[in-house]
Amino acid sequence: SMSNLLMYVVSPCILIVVFQRPLETETFHNFWVALLAALVIHGINILVSELVIRDRDPMRKSFFRFSAIFSNCGFMGYPVMTSLIGTIGVFYGSAYNVIFTVLSWTYGIYAITGDKTQLKLRPLLLNPGVISIVLALALYLLEITLPDIIMTPATYLSALNTPLPMVVVGSQLSHADFRAALKGASSWITMLLRLVAFPLLSLGICLALGLNSDLTMVLVIAASAPAAALLSMLSAKFELDSELASSMVSVQTAFSALTMPLVVSLVDYLA
Repeated sequence: SMSNLLMYVVSPCILIVVFQRPLETETFHNFWVALLAALVIHGINILVSELVIRDRDPMRKSFFRFSAIFSNCGFMGYPVMTSLIGTIGVFYGSAYNVIFTVLSWTYGIYAITGDKTQLKLRPLLLNPGVISIVLALALYLLEITLPDIIMTPATYLSALNTPLPMVVVGSQLSHADFRAALKGASSWITMLLRLVAFPLLSLGICLALGLNSDLTMVLVIAASAPAAALLSMLSAKFELDSELASSMVSVQTAFSALTMPLVVSLVDYLA
């Protein structure tokens, strides 16, 4: 229920709030730069995961690849972005989330199921992440300022974006099967890719493109988050081993408490 509250209420509210800003050329340009950089980062993640991650069990292999490619950029990323950079961080971070949402609900579903018939446009278009970003972006581009009667409750609800995901993560950790999630070399390789290699690759891409410090910080925070909680939801939806998927997400989340601060400190030093 808390996950649904986050997905359908809190996350849309924070996007509405952060997109209520003046339309400025530099900020709008940075949003599209972040979008293109996120596309490059995800493309590299997919390529490396396909080449490196192997497992005898096809389902475990698909779970490993999904969890390596897709980070929990919303639930885990937005609170960190907000605390370090402010609302502009979530504004830029939503660009990363756009790419994440489109690819996870297309390539991600195919990677898990191996069934092309599952690739349907309707679930993607009706995804709460897509709807909220499109709505917030439309209000931003049209320079529509919402009245206080809407913005006040939306602001209060968006404030839940930091504590509520931590409660959800804590609940997931309490039910995690660490032994099953860490079984085999592939699980460790996947975790190293998701929590160490891909964040560092993302940092390298940002530095090579000459992105400013705010954009670099936002993109690397999103890339350094643990595996997307969407893996658990999709595994349940397609009647796969949802307990294993949830444990994988939870274990990576636990280890990210060590890796994310180190990666963010490195970005702060280099960018």
